[in-house]
Amino acid sequence: MAESPRHSIVVLGLIASLVAYAVVAVTRHWWPSVITAPIVAALLWRRHRRARFTAYVFFTVVAVRGAFTGVWLLPIYAVAALGLMQTAAARRAWPRLVPRWRRDPDDRMRPP
Repeated sequence: MAESPRHSIVVLGLIASLVAYAVVAVTRHWWPSVITAPIVAALLWRRHRRARFTAYVFFTVVAVRGAFTGVWLLPIYAVAALGLMQTAAARRAWPRLVPRWRRDPDDRMRPP
């Protein structure tokens, strides 16, 4: 029997990693990450419509900050998390955003 997307190992692992990252951020005094990581984790847990996009932005910022500061574990963590976001379990839990004109066939504002 298949697990629900909310309780798959990938989903729980990604959310747990964000909580662990927030704890590490507290010890390092990375205050923006202390605030942002739990918010991203909550959005992912609640399966908010824009959770996937929010996670992409967050992990990209973490990777860039790690590259600029020389803390190379941050880009490694971010790339691993972004890789997990590409799995089938993550796509089931957090579907990709679809433009409105592709969702609604009756929408008159379609591009030509």
